[in-house]
Amino acid sequence: MAEPINTFSIREIFDSGDYIIPIYQRNYAWGEPEIAQLIQDIYDYAVSEKRASNYYIGTLVVYERLEENRKIVYETIDGQQRLTTLNILVSVLNRLYKDQINYIIPYKLNLFFDSRKKSSEALEVISRKTSELQFDPSKSYNSNIRQAYQDIEKLLKKLLIKPSVIIEFYEYLADKVHVMRVSVPEDTDLNHYFEIMNTRGEQLEKHEILKAKLLEVLHGDEELSYAFNLVWEACSDMERYVQYGFNVKQRDIVFTKRNWNEITCDTLDELAELVFPLRSGNKNNADQFEKNILEIIEFNGKLESDDIQKDDAPERFTSIINFSNFLLHVLRIQTEEDISLDDKRLLDIFYDQLKNQGDKKEFVMEFGINLLWCKWLFDNYIIKREFIGEKDQWSMKRLKWYKGQGKENKVSYVNTFGNEEDTSGVNKELIMLLSMFHVSTPTLVYKHWLNAALQYVFYNYDEKSNDPINSSEYIDYLSKLAKSFLFDRYLARESKIVEFYDIIYLLDGEPQNKGRPEDFDLNKLNSGTSVENFIFNYLDFILWKQGTAGSDKFEFAFRSSIEHYYPQNPIAKDHKIEQELCDHFGNLCLISSSKNSRLSNHMPEAKKDYYRKVGIDSLKQSLMMKEVNWGKAEIFKHGKEMEQLLISS
Repeated sequence: MAEPINTFSIREIFDSGDYIIPIYQRNYAWGEPEIAQLIQDIYDYAVSEKRASNYYIGTLVVYERLEENRKIVYETIDGQQRLTTLNILVSVLNRLYKDQINYIIPYKLNLFFDSRKKSSEALEVISRKTSELQFDPSKSYNSNIRQAYQDIEKLLKKLLIKPSVIIEFYEYLADKVHVMRVSVPEDTDLNHYFEIMNTRGEQLEKHEILKAKLLEVLHGDEELSYAFNLVWEACSDMERYVQYGFNVKQRDIVFTKRNWNEITCDTLDELAELVFPLRSGNKNNADQFEKNILEIIEFNGKLESDDIQKDDAPERFTSIINFSNFLLHVLRIQTEEDISLDDKRLLDIFYDQLKNQGDKKEFVMEFGINLLWCKWLFDNYIIKREFIGEKDQWSMKRLKWYKGQGKENKVSYVNTFGNEEDTSGVNKELIMLLSMFHVSTPTLVYKHWLNAALQYVFYNYDEKSNDPINSSEYIDYLSKLAKSFLFDRYLARESKIVEFYDIIYLLDGEPQNKGRPEDFDLNKLNSGTSVENFIFNYLDFILWKQGTAGSDKFEFAFRSSIEHYYPQNPIAKDHKIEQELCDHFGNLCLISSSKNSRLSNHMPEAKKDYYRKVGIDSLKQSLMMKEVNWGKAEIFKHGKEMEQLLISS
C-alpha cells in the first residue's frame, strides 16, 4: 500500500509534528548561494503574475519514528537543508517585520538534531520571540546556522524595500509556498535508503534538452547541425579551454595551425565549411542530426563529435560558473536584452526568444558562433581557479602552443597580459579586480559583473591588432564598473539606484552618482551586518593597490561574515557599547564565518593575538589591528578614513 503524501503550506508546516535530523545526515551546510536562490525563487513568484498559484518548494522524505513516550517524530531522510533554512527564514521575518504583518505565521521550533547539540541550540536561540538574538557568549553554536541567519537578514533587507512588497512576500511564503511530506514504509532499511537517495542518477540536464531544441531548428542542414553540435560539446565543459573540445586537425583550422589561440571564422557557415569535411565516417552517429527533439532526448548514444581528443587536456582549472548559466550570458550579449541569469529558467528564456524570432535558423546560427567566441574569450580574459604546485589560486591565462619533437604538439598556459610568468603587473591587477567582483556575489543569478566583463571583451576584441584587448583599457572599464556598483547600487539613495542592465548596456559602466553626495547615502556604511560584501571587498582592492601591509599575500576569497571588531555581546557584559557605535563602518570588516564564530564575543586584544597567528582575512582588518587600543575614538577615526578612500576612489 502506497504511503500517503501530505502537503503543507509554510504556515502549516510548523504545526505538522516534530522533525529530527538523524546523525547519518550531514550537518547544515547551505551557504549564501543556496539560500539566496531559494529566497529569490519565492520572491520572483510572490511579486509576479504567478502569485495566485502555489509554489512547491520540494519534498520532505521522512520516517515515522516512535519515541519511548509513544509520540511520533519525523526522522528526515531528505530535505533537511531546506527545512532548516525555512526555520531560520521565518524566524528572521517574524523578528524583522512583525509590526508590519497582520497574520503572523504561528512559528514554533519543531526541528532538532540527533547528537548535534550546537545545531539544536543555535536554532533554539533563533526561534525565540525576542526583538534581538540573544546568543550566550559563553557557548559555542553551529557557525553555519548563525551565518545563515545573517545572510537571510541581509538578503531580505535588500529585497523587501517597500511595505507592500514585505506583505506580498510574507503572505505568499506563508500560504502559497508548499512542502510535500512523504513517509517511507515502516520496514525500510534507512541506511540503505539514504545511500540510494545520495547515489541516484541525475536527470537529463536542461542544457541538453535545449541543445536538442536548437538542433531541431537546424533540422535538414547536416553541415550546420554538425558544426553547431561540435561547438556546443566543445564549450559545455567549463573546466577546460575550448580548444580541447576539438581534435588536433580541427584545432589547426579553427584556431590556426601552430598557434591554437586565434579563431579563424566569424560565422557558423564558415566554421561548418572548415570542420564538416574532416568528420569521420562513424556510422553509429551518422543520422544523429536527423532526429527530432523527442528522439534526441531519448537517444541512448552520446551526442558528441567524433575523434575529440581529450587526453591532453590537463584538469587543473575550475570555472566560476556552470554551462547553463554561461549560455544565458551569451544570450544576453547577443540580444542585448535584459535577460535573466537564472539558469533554472534556461528553457523558458530560450523558448521565449525563439518564439519571437522571425528567422529562427539565423538566430540559432548566430548563437552557435557567439557561443564559440564567448567561451574562447571567457577562457582568456576571465578568471578561473587554477590548481598547480599543490595549491590553488586565481589565474587568468591563455593557451600557448609549442613545437615538440617531430609532429608532437606541446602547449602550456601563460599570463594573458604582460610577462608570461610574472606574478605582478597588469595581469595581477586584472585578477584582483575580477576576483573582487566574483567573491562579492557568490550566487550565479547576480553575476552582472561577469556579464559586463564578457560583453566588454566581446565587443572590444580587435583581431587585427597586435594587442586585441588593451589591458589598460580593460582595467579602466572594470574600475569604472566597480565605482558604478558602489555609487549607483550599494550606496545610492533609493530614487537614484541604477539597474544593473542599464549600468552595463546603456551607460557603458559609467558611474552616475559619483561626485554627487546628494545622490548617495553614506549612512548605509554604518548598518552593521547589512553592509554589502562588495563594499568591503572593493575597499580591500583599493588598499591592495596602495600596498597596505599584507598586500603581498592577500587574495580575495568567499568571506561572508561581517565582523564587529569590538563585539556586540562581550563576554564581560559591562564592556558592552551602544549598538550604533558597534555597527559603525569603522568597527566592521569582512572575514570567514568560521573565524567570526570562534571569536565573535572576544575583545579586540584577544582577536588581535589570534589573527596574528592564523593570518588576516581583510586588509581593512589589518589596519584596525594596528591600533594599540580600540574604542570610540579609533572606530570613528578609522571609519572616516575608509569612507574617504571609497568616496575618492
